[in-house]
Amino acid sequence: MIKFNLITALFVALLAACNSGLTGEAKIKLESSARDVKNEILKIKKEATGKGVNFEAFTDSATGSKVSNGRTVLREAKVQAISAIKKFLKTIEEESVKLKESGSNGQFLAMFDLMLETVGSLEAVGIKGVKGNVSEKAKNNPVDTAERVMEVKVQIENKLEEVRRKQGLDDGDKKEKKQKHK
Repeated sequence: MIKFNLITALFVALLAACNSGLTGEAKIKLESSARDVKNEILKIKKEATGKGVNFEAFTDSATGSKVSNGRTVLREAKVQAISAIKKFLKTIEEESVKLKESGSNGQFLAMFDLMLETVGSLEAVGIKGVKGNVSEKAKNNPVDTAERVMEVKVQIENKLEEVRRKQGLDDGDKKEKKQKHK
């Protein structure tokens, strides 16, 4: 009986190890990319703080230049952070495509968890709600396939594009285009 329990326990442990989380090159690449992005966002925040942005003034609902004294510096910091996250999302896409045929549900769930963790770092520069929005949408439909990882990636990109547009830094481009047409 002890022998049978031992064999069963080993089998369950082996099955769990094969079915959970990222491994090997994919794990190293994604975790490294996530770490780099988080560090870059912290660096962006530090630089913006040095230029007068008061991140401590942010509240749950107010994360703009009106409460932080940052104006253009804060807007630029948010756009830089979005660019950093987009690099990470590109890496997610590449690894998701590689794992599409042979990846396990656990690997895709681990990718999703890493995406949430990394996107959550945007809150440091005042970009709030992305993580909550994505995780809320994933409650009823788990992110356990390559297709679902790609859907979430697109959701994040769409939300970030909306935030980027709100920063108003593209207004200069629009004004230039209008002047060229006159």
